[in-house]
This record gives sequence, structure tokens and C-alpha cells, in this order.
Amino acid sequence: MITAVARLLLVGSVALLPLNGTAQEQPPIYSNRDIEKYKLPSDARPVERSKQTTREDRKTDARAAKDNLERERWCKRTTAQKKKIEKARHDIQMTEKAIRREEEKNFRGTKKSRQLQDRLEQDKRKLAVAEEELNDIEHEAHRREIPPGWLRCQVD
Repeated sequence: MITAVARLLLVGSVALLPLNGTAQEQPPIYSNRDIEKYKLPSDARPVERSKQTTREDRKTDARAAKDNLERERWCKRTTAQKKKIEKARHDIQMTEKAIRREEEKNFRGTKKSRQLQDRLEQDKRKLAVAEEELNDIEHEAHRREIPPGWLRCQVD
């Protein structure tokens, strides 16, 4: 009888002890209840772009487009004025050359040399007017707080 009780205790103790190494361990399984324990209050809000952000983006894009058009307008104005100045300088140089050639031919003042002198004075007045107009454009841009790079057609 003692051996039967000893066997029963041995079988009972072996049955109650977990068997290590004989069975494979299962990975832990988590449910939504387990996840909710660690959830933050900020996690409840959905992450989406609001309509205000989209409006602000559109306003920013519209401002950028308006700035680009304004930059182009100032660039075109100053470029056209600089071309007028260059043309007036070229005309002055050509008239001065014509005067020198006419003076080499004839030392006395002729009707043609007087006409060339008058044309030279007109060209110099045109140059002065064109330079004054460019100066006015630059002052206007300064008053309107236009960046100087816009007048020189420099893109940032």
C-alpha cells in the first residue's frame, strides 16, 4: 500500500508540474482591451488635414503667384527702360562718329555738320530722359518696398 500511495503522489505531482521544453511556447495574444490600457487621449482624434489648412495653403499659393506676376512686371519695366538707355547711348556714339567723319572731310562747318550736332543734342536729351525714367522706376520700387533683385531680374 505504501508503494501505491507513493506512486499516486508521484503521478499527481508530475501531472501538476508544467512540462518545460516538451511543449512549444505560444506567442502572447493581445486583444483590444489590452491595447486600450496604453492608449493616450490624443490617439482618439483622427489625423486629417482640416479645411482651414487647405484654405491657408491656397492663400499662400495665391500670394506666391501674385508675387511672381509682380516680380515679372517689375523686371519687364526695368529691362525695357534699360534697353531704351542702351539705344540712346548707341545713337549718341553713332552720331559722334558721323560728326568726326564730317569734320575730317571739311574743316569748315557745313549744313550737314550742324544737322549732326542738332541730332547729337537730341540724342543726349533722349538719354537724359530715359535715365530719369529709370531713376523714377527705382524710386517707385523703393517706396513700394520691392526687393532690388526684382529690378535686376534676379530670382531667389
